[in-house]
Amino acid sequence: MTFSGFYYHQGTTNLITQGIKFKQHLFVIAISLTSAVYNNMANAAPLATVTIKQVQSDSTYTAEGIVEAIKTSAIAPQVTGNISALNVKVGDIVKAGQLLARIDTRIVNQQAASNKAQVAAAQAQLSAARKEYERKSRLYAKEYISQAAMERAESDFKTAEAQTKAQLAQFGMSNVETNLHTISAPYAGIVAEVLTEVGGMAMPGQPMLVIYDPSSLRATVNVPQSQLNNLNNNASVKVLVSSANDVERELVSTQITVLPTADAISNMSAVRLSLPMHLTSVRPGMFARAQLPVLGSTAQGKITVPTTAVIKRSELVAVYVLSQQGKPQLRQVRLGRKQGVNVQVLAGLKAGDVVALDPIAAANMK
Repeated sequence: MTFSGFYYHQGTTNLITQGIKFKQHLFVIAISLTSAVYNNMANAAPLATVTIKQVQSDSTYTAEGIVEAIKTSAIAPQVTGNISALNVKVGDIVKAGQLLARIDTRIVNQQAASNKAQVAAAQAQLSAARKEYERKSRLYAKEYISQAAMERAESDFKTAEAQTKAQLAQFGMSNVETNLHTISAPYAGIVAEVLTEVGGMAMPGQPMLVIYDPSSLRATVNVPQSQLNNLNNNASVKVLVSSANDVERELVSTQITVLPTADAISNMSAVRLSLPMHLTSVRPGMFARAQLPVLGSTAQGKITVPTTAVIKRSELVAVYVLSQQGKPQLRQVRLGRKQGVNVQVLAGLKAGDVVALDPIAAANMK
């Protein structure tokens, strides 16, 4: 039993060893076939390359910011009360004068009714004082009453007249306050925010809704103070809004406004750029990038390569550059902003370099 078991264990070990060797042979064959395929591809077709050229670009400074609405309003009530109706929601298109919300008017209606009654009482007193004054005026003309009695009648009449005017003013104020319980749209626009709900308490100065006019927008970008004096305020500015549709992604601004204040922490100043009217896909809050024309500086060349030619491995960013002997050599580069199918190269390449468009094919060339 021990002898047969020994041979059984030894036979199993031999089978496992032979299997491992067989897999190693298959791995070597696979690598050979892969190398042969790449070699055949390299021999079958020449390596696709591109010659680097330095493109002269306009002297600009790129600033980033956001899109804003020129007309935007946080609508707050002027009176206190419970919100009894809320007729709009976020995203609704409203017309000028359209009813947005209503505040409970029961208390103010009672005050208006009370003021109206006080006006009627004051008018009755004024009528009686006027008649008394006219009667005593006739008696005084015939010297039937004294001058003191005449002066008292005149004083009573003027007092009643003043009280009536005060009551009328109070009644008019209550009517105005009643109208303030209805919140209407100041202009045609879109509801951006709804900050309250039906049943909530409206407080003077506390915003209930935010609306904006989508027909007139602008881009506000931040520019360092060192660049403000170099801006060409009379030139057109290209504004890029990447989130917009293809038609409105690149816009042109013809008006530049530099705000007179600067941020004390970032040392940046806000620059407002007008945008074309009636944009459909551009909304407030979208990211915007502006290429501001700069005066007094020399335009510099710009080098770009196709993004397919760039190889990225961990922290390594490089391209394959052909040597004078035509052999690809890996060269590290520093990239800038992406521009369509190309990407700007800030360092690592110069005009005249020949770059391989297929990094994998270039790596397998011998």
